[in-house]
Amino acid sequence: VSRPETLPAAMEGVEVAYYLVHSMAAGEERFEARDRQAARNFARAARQAGVKRIIYLGGLGSDKAGLSPHLRSRQEVGAVLREASSVPVTEFRAAIVVGSGSLSFEMIRALVERLPVMICPRWVDTRTKPIAIDDVLAYLRAALDLTGSSAGIFEIGGPEVVSYGAMMREYATLRR
Repeated sequence: VSRPETLPAAMEGVEVAYYLVHSMAAGEERFEARDRQAARNFARAARQAGVKRIIYLGGLGSDKAGLSPHLRSRQEVGAVLREASSVPVTEFRAAIVVGSGSLSFEMIRALVERLPVMICPRWVDTRTKPIAIDDVLAYLRAALDLTGSSAGIFEIGGPEVVSYGAMMREYATLRR
């Protein structure tokens, strides 16, 4: 998606395209601009290829809240996909995805397994609504079968609201 010339061939014959891209990496600056440009590239290619729908997995959070740069970028990407493509976008907004391969979950796993004692930053008190990776995959698969107007923003999450600190303590308990 960072090389727009590669996208037409990838979009050829595609009716529904998933956008599961995020350019933020540890220590990198300007990831927000890269995220927006990648989404614009993808949106244009989808429009030009005649894609009928885009399914996007973004981040949970109120547009009015003081969002972190990371969450703000996730929501901006959703807006760019809608505005630049004129293709209906089904946007799922999830908080932390719990399961192997989720960067947020892998961070929690690494902290718990490598640090027996930790001076906790403020973010460990942040409350979130975690969702299992299998549940996210079920939403993404089910979106293929949606009929009619499937465009919109859908907030997905598990049944509990917990802090990151509570998740770390729970993970530590389960790992024993």
